[in-house]
Amino acid sequence: MKQRFSALDVRAIAASYRQRLVGLRLQGIYDVNAKTFLFKFTKPNSKHLVLIESGIRTHTTEYTRDKSIMPSSFCMKLRKHLKARRLTGVSQIGMDRVLDFEFAVSAGPEYEGTYHIICEFYASGNVILTNHCYEILALSRVVHIGDETVYAVGKTYSLRGGTTAGIGKVSREQLVDWLSKSQPKDTLKRRLATFAAYGPALAEHVIVRAGLSPSLRVATAIDLSPQSPQITALLDAYEEAYSIAEQLGDRECPGYISLLPAPDEEEPTFDDFAPWLFAQYVDRQYREFGSFSDAADVFFSNIEAQRLRAKAHQQVSAAERKLDAVKAEHRGRVEALESAYKRTEEQARRIEMNLEFVDQAITIIRQAVAAGMDWKELETLVAEQKDSGNPVAERISHLNLAINQITLVLDDPTSDWSESDSEAESESESEKEDQLSGPLSVDVDIFQTAFANAQRYYNFRRQAGVKHAKTLAVSSRALQSAEQKINADLKATRVTATVSQMRKPFWFEKFAWFVSSDGYLVLAGHDMQQNELLVKRHLRAGDAYVHADMHGAASVIVKNMLTAAPEFSSSVGKALAESKSIAPPSSAESIPPSTLFQAGVMSVCQSRAWDAKIVTSAWWVEANQVSKTAPTGEYLSTGSFMIRGRKRFLPPTQLVYGFGFMFRLADDESIARHAVVRQQRHAIMTENLKSTATANDSPRPANADDSADDFSIVGGASSDSKQATSAPGANSIDFAAARKKYNLDEIDHATEDAFADADTVAARSESKRHISAKERRDMRKEGSSSQNPTPNVKLGKKEQRRLEEEAKYEQKQQQKQQQTKRGQRGKAKKIKGKYAEQDQEDRDLRMALLGAAGKKDSGVAVDSARLETLPATGTTVSESQQQQQKPPPLSIVDQLNALSIKDKEKVDLDQKDGGKDAGADNEDDVVDLPVEQLGVLDTLTSTPMAGDNLSFAIPVCAPYPALSQYKYRVKLVPGTMKKGKACKMAQTVMLAAADSNRPRTTTSSDAREADRLELETILANREKSLMKTVPETEMIMQMLGKVKVTAPNMESIKQKSKQAAKSRAKAKQQNKD
Repeated sequence: MKQRFSALDVRAIAASYRQRLVGLRLQGIYDVNAKTFLFKFTKPNSKHLVLIESGIRTHTTEYTRDKSIMPSSFCMKLRKHLKARRLTGVSQIGMDRVLDFEFAVSAGPEYEGTYHIICEFYASGNVILTNHCYEILALSRVVHIGDETVYAVGKTYSLRGGTTAGIGKVSREQLVDWLSKSQPKDTLKRRLATFAAYGPALAEHVIVRAGLSPSLRVATAIDLSPQSPQITALLDAYEEAYSIAEQLGDRECPGYISLLPAPDEEEPTFDDFAPWLFAQYVDRQYREFGSFSDAADVFFSNIEAQRLRAKAHQQVSAAERKLDAVKAEHRGRVEALESAYKRTEEQARRIEMNLEFVDQAITIIRQAVAAGMDWKELETLVAEQKDSGNPVAERISHLNLAINQITLVLDDPTSDWSESDSEAESESESEKEDQLSGPLSVDVDIFQTAFANAQRYYNFRRQAGVKHAKTLAVSSRALQSAEQKINADLKATRVTATVSQMRKPFWFEKFAWFVSSDGYLVLAGHDMQQNELLVKRHLRAGDAYVHADMHGAASVIVKNMLTAAPEFSSSVGKALAESKSIAPPSSAESIPPSTLFQAGVMSVCQSRAWDAKIVTSAWWVEANQVSKTAPTGEYLSTGSFMIRGRKRFLPPTQLVYGFGFMFRLADDESIARHAVVRQQRHAIMTENLKSTATANDSPRPANADDSADDFSIVGGASSDSKQATSAPGANSIDFAAARKKYNLDEIDHATEDAFADADTVAARSESKRHISAKERRDMRKEGSSSQNPTPNVKLGKKEQRRLEEEAKYEQKQQQKQQQTKRGQRGKAKKIKGKYAEQDQEDRDLRMALLGAAGKKDSGVAVDSARLETLPATGTTVSESQQQQQKPPPLSIVDQLNALSIKDKEKVDLDQKDGGKDAGADNEDDVVDLPVEQLGVLDTLTSTPMAGDNLSFAIPVCAPYPALSQYKYRVKLVPGTMKKGKACKMAQTVMLAAADSNRPRTTTSSDAREADRLELETILANREKSLMKTVPETEMIMQMLGKVKVTAPNMESIKQKSKQAAKSRAKAKQQNKD
């Protein structure tokens, strides 16, 4: 198997780099290990990761690798000199395995400020940073040859070493002269591999193309005469090889990987890689790639992944062997206690069966000791008695008088050993039973009787039994504890480095995005440039533009699947295409209110309101109300837009955000499992579409509020709205309908009652006064249908008096109703006492920030003519009459219509005045979204099911209501935590959640239940591995700043993570020691 680059490979990769990388800027330098580096070259909407392994290889890579947490000093030096510099050239030094990356200044490569990276791919390799004079500034490895230092900081890198002449044509004289110097055992392939810098692969190609065998002996099988046909064939093949080498140096060529044959049902293994389909590979199995760099990337990444898997498998095997050793030791301890129990019992039984003999032996030895006989003489006496055939002496095995014991060999008189050896015992009996069945050695105390010795052994048996029982009782816990300790050590030292293929991000991931709870894609810009790009390229007719009047608020658009792109979701688009009776509207009225509310939360939370913890409201408009045409004499900066017409305000938003993960489904079978959710979503959208189409078909008179003269400038550096003129109550309809839908009126009633004085109530009555019957008749004659009419009619004294009397009566009725409400008066008193020191100005300011219904919109001008006609008597309109004037509770469709009212006359007027300008602005840089990109929402899921095949995980940061169905999520509220730390904490919480989702066991008596448990275990492991491999940069890009992460069991998860970190540090320190 090929292990490193050849000179021809370096030539091919240099040509590939010249086409791909020259002109790009070096934006990042990372070190994977001491010999492997990653260089990130970027340009707008494109990036290339170049992997350089010193002495081995270099290529662009589509695989992700774990980088070092702390960069090395050499990496820091490279960053200092090369960060953000433009690559101006890539060249091979002659035909050496050396590449020169040039970062030249605009004046030329010979001027100061130019840097070179020299990469060597032979021997141990090297990566060297030099200046414009090739003076070494930094290098990864200092090179010594003997006592001389060749490469070090301050030395000059020599470009004359090696084969610097390049590749050239081969003449007959050169070939014959080279072959004539061959050794007797040299083969043709081995001899030509080092000839003329063509390399071994191209040399074998030449031999095969010449019709010769690479294993021919040059000295005996090759004719070197001037007219030799073999030499002529080789020269013709070298001509072709020269043209191949020239093509490899001039342009990027495809790459090939040759494969070795493998057994059935196994994947073939990689054998070699090459920048050309050489003749020796034609008859073999191979794979073709678009470029040689891609082929080298797949080849080495596959080998690297195999090595990592093998290393991880070795660690697991070592842990299993360690656990087996612990189990074997525990099993041996239990067996030893059991054997001791049986042996002591048998020894006590033998003493009882040989009482007379034991007492005789004890008496004889005790008398001899009492007589003062020397111990050695006593042993000699016992040996003499054995020789003379004394039965007592024959049973004495050993004298241990130092501890007053003798060893006796006792047998079982009830058994016939000869018969038991031949008949009773079988071959299957164990050795331990054999030892207990024959003569048994027993130690007896000479100062105790036989019965006392037997009792002593029975005591030993009882102690051994107690130990054996205790050992068995704690055996399961001991083994479990040992297994946990071994698994913890394995987890602390496990190889976590992985090589996984880098996924291609979706087109919307460069923006802040999320999928709403109704399945709509919501996009927002990270900065002013992205806001500009988002509106120009992706805002279409039928989409909604959402913004907030706060500094830093994001420009948010909601992609309408039913109007902007019917093919946005494959299942929804097909169903809508089949339902021909439904005509899609040309507005954003079909977008559900919940989606618009979530988009408003996104806009507000990305503004200054998040840091200041201000609760405010967002608003939305149609796509054709957004324009880049400024009023006369004004200028729109980048990210600023002109909003023409009326804004639809949304309810006040809560500053609650969330962070979670979505998963990409890998196959159609997995996508089909989630078809029910998409069908329900389609049914809701179809109902909304039908209701909107019915509402649009009904004619509506022109409203005085809908005026094309209303405009405001939003976006840019600030989001302060500049509204020129507006009819009274322009936003009251939308605001009231939205508050009605979200039941926010009940929340504000107590606060409003606490501050309800004469002036405040009068101000509210002025904003919406009672209309007399005469006025209604006049309005009918004029054909006006406004919900808040303001006729310019001066009322007489009688009319004014009648209005005052009606207002007083209604106020009395309202007070009676308030008295009947239980607990309302006491609650109002408490609130009034709490806010007693607050004046009217402070209250108005707070209510404006909270977005309450009682505040006056700053952009709405009150009709002065109506105020002049009303006397300042402080009369009010009762709340009971206002409630009678309010419409009945709205259905979902009615709420949607109330929240997104749009008159045909206003649309026509806007199209006449600002539509042309908006259309002209949006025609610039317009890019139609491809169908295959718009259909990806069906392949994303937040709740994977058992059996799903998942490709990768995608981080999502969205309003918390949009994450209600997410399997893995955390809540974000305003705080002080930075993005990186918040991402790590959120990832830790969700990894712990994945562990808790894993079933405790996969065994069950029911086969179906066992299969389900196994699938859930596989799913939980897959989810955890995918979430763990999400790059931190992707999470940081989506995460909000200055947050506080909250989740259930947060403190316990923190403690576990700290303990795991301590165990890893301890294991690392032990490995160093």
